Amino acid sequence: MPQVDHNPRAIVIGGGATGCAVARDLALRGFGVTLVEFGDLGSGTSSRFHGMLQSGARYAVSDTDYAAECMRERLIVADLAAGVVEQTGGLFVSLPDDPPEFSDRFYDGCLSANIPVEELDPDLVMAREPAISRHVLRAFSVPDATVQSWRLVNLLADDVRRRGGKILTRHQVIGMKVRNGRMCGVRVTSAAGEVTLEADVVLNAAGPWSARVAAMVGRTVDLELSKGSIIALSHRMVSQAVNRCRPPTSHDIIVPTGTVGLFGATSEVVGDPDTTNVRGQEIQELLNNAEVLLPEVRNYRVYRAWAGVRPLFKPKGWPSEKPVPRRHSVINHGDDGLVGFFTVCGGSLTTHRSMAEDLGNQVCLSLGFDAKCISAITPLTRGKNGHGWRPADNYRGIEEDRCYQSLVCECEAVTQSEVIDLIENHGIKHIHDLRRRLRIGFGPCQGTFCGSRVAALIARYHPDFASNDDLGRFWVERLKGIVHTAWGQQARQALLSDTVYRETLGVRLKPELATSADYR
Repeated sequence: MPQVDHNPRAIVIGGGATGCAVARDLALRGFGVTLVEFGDLGSGTSSRFHGMLQSGARYAVSDTDYAAECMRERLIVADLAAGVVEQTGGLFVSLPDDPPEFSDRFYDGCLSANIPVEELDPDLVMAREPAISRHVLRAFSVPDATVQSWRLVNLLADDVRRRGGKILTRHQVIGMKVRNGRMCGVRVTSAAGEVTLEADVVLNAAGPWSARVAAMVGRTVDLELSKGSIIALSHRMVSQAVNRCRPPTSHDIIVPTGTVGLFGATSEVVGDPDTTNVRGQEIQELLNNAEVLLPEVRNYRVYRAWAGVRPLFKPKGWPSEKPVPRRHSVINHGDDGLVGFFTVCGGSLTTHRSMAEDLGNQVCLSLGFDAKCISAITPLTRGKNGHGWRPADNYRGIEEDRCYQSLVCECEAVTQSEVIDLIENHGIKHIHDLRRRLRIGFGPCQGTFCGSRVAALIARYHPDFASNDDLGRFWVERLKGIVHTAWGQQARQALLSDTVYRETLGVRLKPELATSADYR
């Protein structure tokens, strides 16, 4: 492609962590950027995982280079966006069922990947973490962390806006514009109608939907889609992320995040990126395996379950018997005849920034545009929504701001002022979009009491708000997550929720509301 004589225009397809990071990377380089997202920001794979900002230790044996990349990026992200990262630390524990020889390989792999690792006295670890098995044989400390993915994604998007970029949510790409073998734009549709957007480059960062986007212009992206199911437990249970010290597999990690503990994840190859329903059998499988690491786990309520789909890229000629690698790939479709079209896939939320840097470098090279990546040294600001990670942090903020008697969501200590700020100043007009940004409906009541309060606030500022439909959609998605965890106290909670919505609020479910777009 010849050198451009103006600041290039880029369209980014996909509003997850990778897409928003790509948009930010290019905006920092001086591109005019438009990001197009079918749903809300971070509503796909970026929010349907266990919330880890990982050190890379999990892959220290199987893929040392990828593990080293994770460690580098984990430090960068925690520095740039400290307000959405909790420095929990991580443990890898070897239990009697784990291969004994793996522990030494794990330790050596961490050293090779420059991951700080320390072997700890098992008795000390069991004393510090009373919920884990009493049969720990060896234990290692690594610098894992957790991240509020929705807030991270919105920080990235806000930075794009500040630099003149556009973020178009609830806009679906329905076609591509190609002229003389070059990509020059996309056609999108939304509630406002159809429009054509023009650009010098189009960048496909649609995660598990990347293959579908590429297929619009006859290109193939070979992905293995791996569904991972996770359960949310009623308590954090552990103070840091705890992994089984064994080759990476399913059902081997508990992560403390917010007010809950997340255990998972399963791994099942699927053919459809929208396959996010969780079967009751999967939940029992997760609990059976959780009992090995957390013997008392069945004494805790399981609030809900959800699944996300990992988009793993299969390199050309990759042996079918080998696990698909986790590292990312950038595909320049100019190599197969379509100039100005790129796909980035694979990787993880931890490596979203380096994925964007790699793609940005290749885009600039193809355009002859000399602009260096500065995303690793340009901080993200936290924004003013939310006080902290735990209820204690939030209540401290409520005390400081004197927001008494204004709680909208008691479970997560969300205040009315936080909700109104997003409605008034950020144009938010759906309950699910507020849920993602503020954790509304994440706690024990699963939206039983806060849903109607949020709907009332939206209606106050948006008179055309379809409150019954939006509240019904919110309710049905909450129910989908708890339908297979409804036993004991959680069954009582589900029945109470059903009664509140049907009898007190008079909300009636419509089959068309039961989509998968807001499953978690």
